[in-house]
Amino acid sequence: MKISKEVHAQARRLMRLCLGEDGLLQEDTVRLVAARLQAEQPRNYLALLTAFAELIRLEQARRTATITSAVPLTPEEQAAIRSKLDARTPGLRYQWLVEPALIAGMTVRVGDELTDASVRSRIERLSRLSSI
Repeated sequence: MKISKEVHAQARRLMRLCLGEDGLLQEDTVRLVAARLQAEQPRNYLALLTAFAELIRLEQARRTATITSAVPLTPEEQAAIRSKLDARTPGLRYQWLVEPALIAGMTVRVGDELTDASVRSRIERLSRLSSI
């Protein structure tokens, strides 16, 4: 479905309505806006609802921190990571994953920003340097 610039602009306006004073997404407002769009069915409402849903998905991804470590982290380690990330970006949701292939260390992804402090990535960088 092709979505016009006008519909994208309307979706962005609706998205701004769903942000609280703290800049965080207000889930109850999102539900209310989506329900109202479905009930009233304005012109191009399917395209508007699609664009709005995509903006919501992107905002949620931007506010989600995914921490992947080689071994399970202790509650103290998780708390330390949370405090550092919350100081930088308040209002994050956390997802903790374990991936033994990292060998040691961890990766932290917040939105589209990735910080890779794993041994696997260091080994890969060294192997690329040695092949030059």
